[in-house]
This record gives sequence, C-alpha cells and structure tokens, in this order.
Amino acid sequence: MPADADRAAPPGVLDPILAAWEGFDRRRRRIRPMRREGILGLEMTRHRGRAVTLGDGTVVGRGDLVGEVHLLNPRVRELETRAGLAAAYREARADLRALAAWSEGRLPERRPVALHGVGIMARLASRAGWELRPRARTPWRRVQDWYFRWLLVHWSPAGRERLRHGRGPLSSVDAWLSGRALQARYGSPRAPSRSRSDQAPGSTSGSNPL
Repeated sequence: MPADADRAAPPGVLDPILAAWEGFDRRRRRIRPMRREGILGLEMTRHRGRAVTLGDGTVVGRGDLVGEVHLLNPRVRELETRAGLAAAYREARADLRALAAWSEGRLPERRPVALHGVGIMARLASRAGWELRPRARTPWRRVQDWYFRWLLVHWSPAGRERLRHGRGPLSSVDAWLSGRALQARYGSPRAPSRSRSDQAPGSTSGSNPL
C-alpha cells in the first residue's frame, strides 16, 4: 500500500555509500553548530527558488540570505540514547535561542531573512513554531525522502524499528521560520547590542557555534 512505500528506507547494504555521502555533503555545506552542546547546525546560503511569502508577511525573495538548519545527527543519537527524545527537543529550542541572540546582534543586512529546513520530523518542527509547507511530489523529492528515512534508521537508537513509530507517510516538508518569528519566539526582550555585530554567538565563552 502507498503508506508502506512512503515509509521504505534503503537496504542496509547501501549504508557505507550513504554514510560517505552524508559526511561529504556536510563538509561541502560547511554546516556549523549553533552551540557546542547543541543538536542543530546552520548553513548560510542564498534563496534560489521562487519568492516565498510566510504567514507573518515576510517575503523570502530570490537571493535573500537564508539560514538552512540541519540536525547534528551524532549528537541527536547520543542525547536521545542517554536522556530521551524530549531532551533533544529541549536542546533544539536552546539552539534557536542562541541563534536568535546571534542574529539580533548582527547588522540588518547580515541577518538571515528566515530559517529553512527540509525533513520528515514535521510534528516536532511545528511544535517549535515552524511554518510547514508541503513539497511537490517529484522524483527528486522521493529520492530525498528515501535518503531522509535512511538517516532516521541509521542514527536512531531504535534502528529500522523507528520506521514503525507514528502513523502516516514519512514524507518531507519545507519548514520555515521568519527572522521576526525567531525573535518573537526565542529572542531576548533586551535591545540588541551593535558592538559585536558580526561576532558568532558564544565566541567569547568558548561555546563554538556558527
């Protein structure tokens, strides 16, 4: 049935190839952790698709600065194994607070207009305030979903049993969080300081983000 196809993952024989690709892809994207102890990484890029209008009115136009958010999978697995998925969710929220503080202190033209992510963990993203958008059912999206499900199996402490959790298809969505929404939900009420406009968050305390 279709639901089974939408939960299928690559066979284990492909693990070495896909693991090598994952490592290469992360180095190519220059993904940096938001905090030393966090589970989210950031890739700064330019929006290359059509303009996107978000729920709060933010327009992400072609060429606008966007922060692509990625899970740091080894850290997620370590934390989930030791303390459970709820602990990983708390760390992700702490990462977003650190990112809000970093963004707040940058010059306006150097702040990301919005954050964006693609993945199959839609429920957790929605709980954290992200705006979810369906993706067109293209051959490329099906390949990506197949790879995302491999990541889920490869990094989950439950292995392939993780595919049985929940209901419905494990299909990817676009997740967006505007810069305004980031500040409203995770930012500090204090006025931003301009004295360190381009300093990475925590760089004076050794937390190694961004």
